[in-house]
Amino acid sequence: MKILPESQDLPLTVARALDLIGRTGSVSEAAEALGVTQPAVSKGIAQLEARFGLSLLKRGSRPLTLTEEGEALARFARQSDLAQSQALGALEDARSNRRGTVRLGSFGSSASFHILPKTLAAFARKHPGISVEVQEFPDDELRKVLAEDLVDVAILSIEVKETLEVLPITADKLVALLPLGHALMSRSCLTAADLADDPFILTKGGSGPLVERWFAQAGISPRITHTILQVNSIVALVQAGLGVSIIAEQALPDVSGRCHVVPLDPIAPRTIGFARTGRPFRAHAADTFWQFCSRLEPLGPDPG
Repeated sequence: MKILPESQDLPLTVARALDLIGRTGSVSEAAEALGVTQPAVSKGIAQLEARFGLSLLKRGSRPLTLTEEGEALARFARQSDLAQSQALGALEDARSNRRGTVRLGSFGSSASFHILPKTLAAFARKHPGISVEVQEFPDDELRKVLAEDLVDVAILSIEVKETLEVLPITADKLVALLPLGHALMSRSCLTAADLADDPFILTKGGSGPLVERWFAQAGISPRITHTILQVNSIVALVQAGLGVSIIAEQALPDVSGRCHVVPLDPIAPRTIGFARTGRPFRAHAADTFWQFCSRLEPLGPDPG
């Protein structure tokens, strides 16, 4: 957009005066409303008329009226004042948290089942004018979109050496998922060696890398037959006896009567938290959401 040189700027005070003259028919009333002198208004109008070689007022009649060119400047004043009022209103709404949008990235089931419903409901009660748009991504992609400022805040698995600014939310752990009637159902916990011979269904979700590291630490390579993103699909395959799986406990829906859940040995814990890059947020609403999350009590594990 080309910026006009200062000499070409339209004087808003004179345009406002013309708008008032058009409504009152009086230069003196316009000057009084604007808090300036009548000679100052008359001089400003005369300078504009000389600059453009146009008449802005129909002189010689009472009350005074505007020419079409004068009315164009009056409209400019009204539109400028309206735009300013709307801009100031938007700023005040944002400052008072009456309006705004937060872009929240999530890595899927653990957040969707256990974290988001309570958190977003509590935030909506406190700040009903701010909307939170949730977008789901695989865990590794989520870090990329956060770095590229495509989301303001993300819920993800916190790494041991984390480079992001984080707020821990809850602790989670991996568990084995077995078909009903599986020979290992009675075991109190399972090792990587216990699961080495079964067809294995690997999750492509956020806990996938943690599952692979758990096997690698034991020097075991699982016999992967399926690689699945959706938790419900993993549960369905295990229920059908097509393999065993390992998944984050908090990502699991209710599987009672469908599959059997067994703890792992060694335990494979993970921490889930809100994360941000540490750069300034693009909008006040995102900062409000982050401050709200920073005051949340960490979530404990679900009973049972």
